[in-house]
Amino acid sequence: MSYTQLSAEERNFLFSLRSSSDFPLVEIAKLMNRSPVTLSRELRRNTDAHGRYLPDTAHLKMQQRRSGPVPDHWRGKTPFKKVTKECLADIKQRMKKFHSPAQIAGRLKLENKEGVSHETIYQMIYSNFANMGELINYLRHKRKKRRCRVLAKNKCGVIPDRVGIEERPSIADEKTEIGHWESDTVIGANYQGVIVTHVDKASRYLGVRYRTPVAELAPDKIADSIKEVTTKAFKKIPKELLKTFTSANGKEFAGQVALAALLKVYWYFARPHHSWERG
Repeated sequence: MSYTQLSAEERNFLFSLRSSSDFPLVEIAKLMNRSPVTLSRELRRNTDAHGRYLPDTAHLKMQQRRSGPVPDHWRGKTPFKKVTKECLADIKQRMKKFHSPAQIAGRLKLENKEGVSHETIYQMIYSNFANMGELINYLRHKRKKRRCRVLAKNKCGVIPDRVGIEERPSIADEKTEIGHWESDTVIGANYQGVIVTHVDKASRYLGVRYRTPVAELAPDKIADSIKEVTTKAFKKIPKELLKTFTSANGKEFAGQVALAALLKVYWYFARPHHSWERG
């Protein structure tokens, strides 16, 4: 039986699910339409010396096995020469507080500090620049696909009864109280399926102390599908641990009114193109 290498997109998706949820390898294989044996081999062959599976490193290892061309920055050249030690230290400190690369990039810009793009932060982590690879465990999921930059009725749209993050209780920003959740979606490999994730802002777990992975597979990004799987995801979470939810402005969360009523919570949205504000 022939063996087909994973594509770069599939490697990113595999990394995403392993870092943002507790889905077993068998379930991930079903979602990716791949054999569990194939994924097991991928992890075994392409995990680095520190026991971490990074999609870019995995791709490099594959290239080396095929004796193909290797990007210059893997030969010791780095594209991160303009990143100062002070900026690097600031990024590392924020990462260790479980801030996402998008949140860090946004906060640095908001605070008028020297900063870099969230893509650069991901690249530094994936290439282990200045030992940034050790921060991989602080990532919740992979780089997202770009959301549309121009508001269009048939694409981004306007969410009915939207309540902005400026109305969210200030205690949610303090991260001292469990029950304030960040909601997001991750697109499956080859655009097959959607993982809906919810992370508690205070504990940073996908399930608080109950260790229940608050992540569910949806067939698509239609609002009704997201509402259905989110309701299912929180069936086992005590009601006292559900206070507020904050999401980006994707139309997949346009069923927030009904969802908030079902879960007995308040739902808020970050400002457009400021998804890092959720945390």
